[in-house]
Order: sequence, then C-alpha cells, then structure tokens
Amino acid sequence: MDKPPHTYTPANYPRKNRSLYFDLMEVISVHLTDQPNPVDRLRSRTFFIVPNKLDSEVLKDALDRLIRNHWRKLGARLVSSPSTKLLEYHVPPSFDENYVLFNWSSTTKAESIRKVEELSVFLSPSQNVSFLPSMDVIDKLFRPADWPFERKDEPPNAPLLYLHLTIFSDASVVAMSCPHVLADQFGVANIVKAWLIVARGEAPPDMLGYRDDVLPPGHPIFDYIDKESRKGMMRARGKRDQAAVMAGIVLDIVKAREEESHIAFVPAQLVERLRERESRTLAEKNESPPDLSNGDILTAIFTKMTRYDRSEYSLNLSQTVNLRGRVPGLWDNDGDRYIHNALHYATANFKISASTPLHEIALRNRQAINKALERSEIEVGLAALRDVSKRRQVMLICEPFEKLYSVSNWCGAWKGIDFSAAEKEPQMKREHAWDMIVLGQSKLAKSPTRYRVSIMCKTKEGFWCDFAAPLKIIARIKEHLANDPLLERL
Repeated sequence: MDKPPHTYTPANYPRKNRSLYFDLMEVISVHLTDQPNPVDRLRSRTFFIVPNKLDSEVLKDALDRLIRNHWRKLGARLVSSPSTKLLEYHVPPSFDENYVLFNWSSTTKAESIRKVEELSVFLSPSQNVSFLPSMDVIDKLFRPADWPFERKDEPPNAPLLYLHLTIFSDASVVAMSCPHVLADQFGVANIVKAWLIVARGEAPPDMLGYRDDVLPPGHPIFDYIDKESRKGMMRARGKRDQAAVMAGIVLDIVKAREEESHIAFVPAQLVERLRERESRTLAEKNESPPDLSNGDILTAIFTKMTRYDRSEYSLNLSQTVNLRGRVPGLWDNDGDRYIHNALHYATANFKISASTPLHEIALRNRQAINKALERSEIEVGLAALRDVSKRRQVMLICEPFEKLYSVSNWCGAWKGIDFSAAEKEPQMKREHAWDMIVLGQSKLAKSPTRYRVSIMCKTKEGFWCDFAAPLKIIARIKEHLANDPLLERL
C-alpha cells in the first residue's frame, strides 16, 4: 500500500487507495445555512487595529494550541463533495508536523502607527460625519498581496485561516481571513476570543456545533406558508421573478456604472441626538412606538442618503439578525462557543422617496426586526434560507421591479475581545488612548457594493461603516454634509 501523504486531499491518493482517504478523514457536512450563494464563494477579511504592541510568537503559538488541542475543526480543509457538490469539512485524524494548520506571517515596523498617513483620520476622528479611506486602502496596507480574496483564488489544500500581524512601535494590526462558510463576524469574534483565552494559558470552552446543526431545524418551506406570504422577504423565486430582479440590478448599474466606496465615520453623539429627536417625533404621532436603537438610526441615515435622486418607489430594506442568545441551542453563553453563520433576515417593505422622513425609515426597520425575532418568523426564515441555499439561487431579498438595500451590524460582536494577553510588554496607559477599531468586508471582487452598508464597529468616538454609492450620489451627500454636518435637515 502506498504511504498516505501528509497533505490530506483526495487528489493526493492513488486511485486504488482513494477510499482510504475518506476512511482516515473525519468528514463533516457544511449546513445549508452556511453555504447559500454567494456566501460559499466569499472569504471575509477582518482587521483588528489594536492600541497595543503585540507578541507575534505568543499569538502564533496560542492559535496552534487552540487548533491542535481544542477547536480542531479550524484546521480542516473545505472540500466540495464529489456526490452532492455541497461543501464539507475534512479533518485529518491527527495534525502531523508537515500539516499546515493556518497561514501565518508578520511584519515589524519601527515607527508609530500614527505615521501611517491613511490611518491618521481613524485615530483622531472628526466631530462630524466623515468619509474616510475605503476598505481597499486598508486591504493594501495590511493584507498580504498573495492572500486569496475569494475562495476561487485559494491555492490547492488551502487552510481555513490566514493571519498577518503588522507590529508598530505603539500598536498592532491583526489581519484575518477565513471562508464566510466557516463563520459570520460574530463567529470570527468567537474564534478570536477562544484564541486569546489560550494565549492567557487557559482552556477555551468546547466548540458548539462541531458536527451538528444547532439552529432550529424547522420543516420544508412548503409546510409553513404559501409563496405569496414570503414576498418581499427571504424566499426562493421562480425563474421569471429571478430574471426580473437581476435585470433590474443590471439596469441600475448601467445607468450609473461607477461607484465610490468609503469607510464612513458617524459620531456617537450625533447618532444619540438623532435617536432622541426621532423618538420624540414618533411619540407625538403614536401612542406606544417601539424603542429605536442606534442601529435603526444608522440604517435610516444611510438608506436616506442613497435616495437623493429618486422619485418614489418600493424598497425592500433588509437587516441581518444575529440568532445567538435568541434560539434554543444558542441561549446565554452558548453563543460564544458557536462560530458558524447564525443569521436571520428582517425585511421592511415600503414606499420611499427623497422626502421620506428619517423617523419613518427607522420605525419601519425596528418593526421589521421585532417581527423577525418572533419564534415562528425565525423558523420560517431559516426554512426559506435553506430552500434558497438548496436551489443555489443568489441570495437577494428583492422583488421584481422594486429596489433593495441591506444592512449588517457587527458592533456587538467585538465586546470582550482583549489582546492584552499577547502584549509584547506591559503597556503604559496613554492619556489619549484610542479604542480598538475593527474593520472588515466580505464581497466578491467585482460585485457592486452600493446595495448594502456594513456597520462594522463602535468605539467611544462613534460608528465605523463600510459604505458605497454611485458617484453622483456621493457628490450630493458630500454637498449636504458640507451644509448640514450634524444631519439636522436630513
């Protein structure tokens, strides 16, 4: 018998011993909720800009121990099943010395992080809404050029995790890339939390969902609802409807081909002030309006800003909802042990124009989220998501001849992450210390980004958002901000 190779992939085995590969490997199916189109093609990039000088060897050793001794699934390979064509994890029976657990690299710079011109506006943000350098700039600064941007760019036998550490004299940037199939941003945060627990010399909690799908199983979509009741929400569309939706997007792009991307900074005080103002307006109009969150206000701001040149039309405004702590199996602290995608989608469907007030958009968004959090809605939504995934239909929440806009909010993911266990040396508390900033993106290289905004993180200064719009719209937004920096007249 030929000796099994160290790099475990089916292609490495002689054909007569191909079955030996599957006997050796632990094969774990990727759940349908983790691989809808295009999630199965994406790699998420996350950048932790940390006000500490970190120790590369401490972090590298801790990640090695996390995977070898605790969360072995992180050392798997993502493979397309020969029979089903769906994705599955292949975990070897042991990780020998030649097996690559993760891709690791680091760079050390003698100067202060404040010497990086592109980052100066991040470390001392303005008191007003600001358009800062885009995620493309952050990528060029801190993501190695040879990293795969999408899953199709991965070399054969690629590890799940890619990490690069840039160490300055007074700060560090931890860049991390992983397949979106593996983790949403709350999952990325949970990987980092477990990693840092090991760096402190402690054992992390057991991984939840190593093999089993812990999300509510539900039933086939047709057991729940008729097709009409899912219009404007997550659903699988017929070929005619799907073609109409895609044609609408293509036409929209043809009308305004070029778009401009920015990391938009929105001061926390401004958001709080607008939330109080819009809440008072709603209280005057309604007996018992739901409480608005800062996320509702940010959703309303960006949705409104992208409508400057629009007459009235129907909008499908969707928002990702994190299910950790909201469904059986992910109650309480269990959510901290779950890395895979635990996402549900709330959708507000309404007529919108350039004159639609901010409070109405915020209210519609909050009502949609509150409804989406009902147990029955979660089960129906997950059933619909599995149906879309099974059909390999592009995951778009939009109806024919209507428009779409989606919002994701990851501010809550990063709470509790503390890199101090990996400090190169004890850090002096600085008078003008800044909070850790977390930036990230998950997209196909050539896909438009005008249809969504990501609220990436919150610091004491404000919110950091990944935003894009056609050039004409960006110009009008900048003109508005010059005359109304506090958004009093938005």
